[in-house]
Amino acid sequence: MINRTLSRGTIAALATATAVAVLAPAAQAVTAAAPTAPVAHTAAVLPAHLTVDGYQAYLKKNWAKGGRETSAAFKKLTPAQRKKFLLHLEDRKIYLALRNTVKGNVGHRLHIVNSYNQDVQLVTDVTSRIAGDKAATATLNFTVSERVYGIPVTTETVTLSFETRGSAKNKNAHAKVTLKNVNAAIAVKASKPKAVAKGAIANGSTVWTATPQVRAFGTKKVVKDQLIQSAVTKTGKTFNGRLTNR
Repeated sequence: MINRTLSRGTIAALATATAVAVLAPAAQAVTAAAPTAPVAHTAAVLPAHLTVDGYQAYLKKNWAKGGRETSAAFKKLTPAQRKKFLLHLEDRKIYLALRNTVKGNVGHRLHIVNSYNQDVQLVTDVTSRIAGDKAATATLNFTVSERVYGIPVTTETVTLSFETRGSAKNKNAHAKVTLKNVNAAIAVKASKPKAVAKGAIANGSTVWTATPQVRAFGTKKVVKDQLIQSAVTKTGKTFNGRLTNR
């Protein structure tokens, strides 16, 4: 059973795997507003909002990190859609809604699309397989992505791999994280991924921290926990995953 986090979502299970692009730009796409009072010490004053010109400049600075394809898609939007696109990026509630809890069987792809509103979709993908090598290595990818007008703006992925056969059964677990973030309203970073294996169960996890880059997003950071876990035994091969807010 799949637990959905949004009541308006629709769920579709697909049979084929897809690759996930994962890149992490760091520049800021903002036009600074003039401060009304002197800045104390070295504290930065965040701009109030993103601007169309500022966002396009941000994408150019990150051309090889997801900016190229995002810029091409952004330019196809109408002027009204571009402004609305930036408002969605600044919406803290949308990023907080980027979460999900899932479960399934290893070897079967999971694809979930939750519609936040008519412009924004929150998409969850899990791909998993067990290789035909001597160690029967299992690999699972758990990805959650925010898309605005079909354009991926923040994609967070945890990948877990572990051996399921032989004397090192489930002991050689490894985890990695990948990020694509072209939401200039936040700067997202991941903690060092952790991999833990005990008995027939292995899991990989990380902590995401999103720091506001415009005042419209709010002043506090958003912290998320993401985990993918799998159990491979003689009686079953299952996984479960979750992305939650702290």
